[in-house]
Amino acid sequence: MFAEERQQKIYEIICKKRSIRVSELSKMLDISTVTIRRDLEELQKQNRIVRTHGGAMIAYSVGRAIKWQDLITQNSDLKQKIALTAYQNICEHDTILLDSSSTVFELARLIASGDKANLRIITTSLQVVQTLSNCKNCKVMIVGGDLNYVHGTVEGCVAARFIENIRVDKCFVGINGIDEKFGFSTPRYEDAEIKSLMIASSVRSFILADHTKFGKVYLAKVDPCSCLITDTKIPGFSYNLLEQKSDIIFADSEE
Repeated sequence: MFAEERQQKIYEIICKKRSIRVSELSKMLDISTVTIRRDLEELQKQNRIVRTHGGAMIAYSVGRAIKWQDLITQNSDLKQKIALTAYQNICEHDTILLDSSSTVFELARLIASGDKANLRIITTSLQVVQTLSNCKNCKVMIVGGDLNYVHGTVEGCVAARFIENIRVDKCFVGINGIDEKFGFSTPRYEDAEIKSLMIASSVRSFILADHTKFGKVYLAKVDPCSCLITDTKIPGFSYNLLEQKSDIIFADSEE
């Protein structure tokens, strides 16, 4: 296999998995770790990937938001695992805020098919409203405001004013980046404002994020939550500062 062909294969694997360790790439391709590291360095020079401690992840821009239609297909198995753990934290008669993230959408699907009764769901997500349209176990309200069809959400000053003037039992929001020092972040200011207001308006707030979001920093900061639910613990990532502000639940340890 020529170097260019090998590097393209590595790049395709990283695009699919979003992040991966050198040892895993070495086993998958039956190539030495020395060669893998050299190829990763070359891919980083081309601005196609970002090297991490012991591996690499897909390159990203701090201010570039991915379309909802593209997000929903990424790491769907991890999102479903996280959503199941989140669903277990919902009680009957809860009033809940749901944002428009793809992981929260998986939670909405569980609510729609689940047996927890007398829920009141308030959401900014067009997809969540549609998913819960035939759910007899909950009442659904969509927040008013400016429609953003690209991201499938309602946002703007009207939406923000509504959320800051209510109080709910719990909220569930997604996030794009989690960094030990910078905290939680997302590429769009409008999205960050809605997420932070949801967290402030909740007795208990939950951020749902798979492990590929860790080590990333985006343009707009989001306030800390009561609890972070993720799929698994990442070797080499320090959770100390995050744990000072938020409880952390690892879905794979809940199974």
